[in-house]
Amino acid sequence: MSEDSSSSSSWSMRGLKRWLSTAPETRDELIRLVHDSRQFLEPDTVEMLEGVLDLPATQVREIMTPRPNVVGVAETDTLSDIMDVFIESTHSRYPVFDSQDDEAVIGILLAKDLIPIMTKLLRSDDGIDEGKQVSVKELVRQPVYINENARSDTLLRSLQKTQVHMAIVVDDFGNTVGVVTMEDLLEEIVGDIVDEHDDFEEDSDFNNIVKHETKDKTWVVQAATSIEDCNEELGTDFDDSEVDTMGGLVMQTLGEVSDLENETVTIDGWQLTIMDVEGRFIHRLEITRL
Repeated sequence: MSEDSSSSSSWSMRGLKRWLSTAPETRDELIRLVHDSRQFLEPDTVEMLEGVLDLPATQVREIMTPRPNVVGVAETDTLSDIMDVFIESTHSRYPVFDSQDDEAVIGILLAKDLIPIMTKLLRSDDGIDEGKQVSVKELVRQPVYINENARSDTLLRSLQKTQVHMAIVVDDFGNTVGVVTMEDLLEEIVGDIVDEHDDFEEDSDFNNIVKHETKDKTWVVQAATSIEDCNEELGTDFDDSEVDTMGGLVMQTLGEVSDLENETVTIDGWQLTIMDVEGRFIHRLEITRL
């Protein structure tokens, strides 16, 4: 090591020691300390620390997958039904919905728990009967429930204690409103986690605000995009005090409308048009600066 770099390193250590000489006494002081640490620590390390400190201020509903987007199986599904879901979604865990109430979750089915059954059927002389009724109820794991208004750090402790990686999110009345996973929590800390199944062209987590190919001052926005992200990306000033997502903002403005397709609203100098909808669930919006 050269004399100059040794001197520089020594100066940095002295500066860091002085900087840490007074221990923070409140969470706000600790957050400011982390923000100011960029002169000493790598940016990725600082962002991770900020993510950890933000967990107590983040509610579960902000990071969950909402009910309309949840991929699950039914208690009465056949082997063929379940395998179709597995192959199409490539997830490792699925909520299992009650046959009498498709909003009630009876447990979590792990893809790996179905492997012994598949192996047994493959080795049998009769082969696989795709119409075979699988006793899903005997395979499911006990679900963990968490209120949508709970803090994310509470969720983390609950998942650690129960040693499961998925929780069912419910509202104050016990209705299922979504699911949340350990990966969702980790992404709050370290950012988006990309695996071999993620599609950058379709996954709204990575490509949720896209400039329109032909229209000027127009963007295509996934309805699940948070209002905060849209405000930051496009310089809008939409109110997120009552709803969190762009789709929710449009629904709130429209009120009761029988047919959502192609409905348009104007908010704060922006025109928002519903492009893609399924029932009462909006998938994509087109927003134009007026």
